[in-house]
Amino acid sequence: MPEATQRFFNHRPESVKAARDFTTRTLRAWGLDDTGDIRLVVSELATNALAHGSDAEHGFLVRLEPGADGIRLEVHDSRDPHRPLAEPVGPDPAAETGRGPVIVDALATLWGVDPRQPCGKIVWSHFPTTSPATTPRAVEGVRTC
Repeated sequence: MPEATQRFFNHRPESVKAARDFTTRTLRAWGLDDTGDIRLVVSELATNALAHGSDAEHGFLVRLEPGADGIRLEVHDSRDPHRPLAEPVGPDPAAETGRGPVIVDALATLWGVDPRQPCGKIVWSHFPTTSPATTPRAVEGVRTC
């Protein structure tokens, strides 16, 4: 099983794309090609860390950890100790922001927030993985098209 990996990102808008790219490369190196949900969640969490949880001196950290039952994604920030809502509420439809927690809640199997020492927080999410040996296969002789 691969080891957990992490990378620090500077407080810059282009760091969100860099976090997505880091996540994609890492997951593909682990043999996972279907990374869309995890990429979207890391993008949302990195954007929130950049906008609310870090400042020019302190960026954010992305950590990926493989497990027997899935992938754990963590985004560590350094400033904002406030926890997102336990039950995300959709934003005003006219709002341009505020959808991140709703997206994370919809795509991750589990997610939560832990304090980070000496400051900040860790927003984590869990995504199950299915090994190729347990992926359902089409029944022979059954036409689907």
